[in-house]
Amino acid sequence: MTEEHSSRPATDEIEIIGSESACSYLPNRSSQMIFRIALSLTSTRYEELLSRGWRRFGRTLFRPQCSGCVQCRSLRVDIAEFKATKSQRRVSRKNAAIDLTVGPTTVTEEHLALYNEYHRDMHHRRQWPMREITADDYHESFVDGNFPFAYEFQYRLQGKLVALGIVDMTGSVMSSIYFIHSPSIRAQSPGTMSVIREIEQGQRTGHRLLYMGYYIRECGSMSYKNRFAPHELLAEYVPDDAVPNWVQPDSF
Repeated sequence: MTEEHSSRPATDEIEIIGSESACSYLPNRSSQMIFRIALSLTSTRYEELLSRGWRRFGRTLFRPQCSGCVQCRSLRVDIAEFKATKSQRRVSRKNAAIDLTVGPTTVTEEHLALYNEYHRDMHHRRQWPMREITADDYHESFVDGNFPFAYEFQYRLQGKLVALGIVDMTGSVMSSIYFIHSPSIRAQSPGTMSVIREIEQGQRTGHRLLYMGYYIRECGSMSYKNRFAPHELLAEYVPDDAVPNWVQPDSF
């Protein structure tokens, strides 16, 4: 079989079934993930995986495989058709002084300081578990693999790094991986700003879709994702040999 029509992982992907644990997003639910370790990964193969609901951190690919629950839906935005709302345009104006540069993923002391500052703030405000990240940890999560489609979006205010996004950009699609920001700009809706900047970048470069990860209708921390329209949701997670079905959000 060819890579595109195999129901199994590609030969350079190692699949692991995770153990069940308490769901981080919905109360009284358990969750289970399936993982693949990518020894190598082409842009074409990655686009196939994205269309079937897979996400990436470093060399690790993952998606939900929860028994009895299908609340996590992959969400993707139509970049060319996106029209900012009045509220989103207001966020853009509020952050006009923040400069964006796009380049390969890296790790520096500046990256680590911002990451740890962001997570300390979330630990105090939302009781996230706190662990100082090291350069090796950061590299494993965001840089490892040296995939040619992996980029970082650096946001600077008067030269200072105040936010950072990890974004994959293949020939035709984008995937928003991770975003952190300094607490000093929290009042400026930096999360919304980052999505708008990513979409604008995609419009300039001719990308078709922005994959935004998983959306759970009942989870408040994910509610911002459905404000970017038009968007589609993945109806179900299918094996590699099945065609994924992306539907309009009012289908659920």
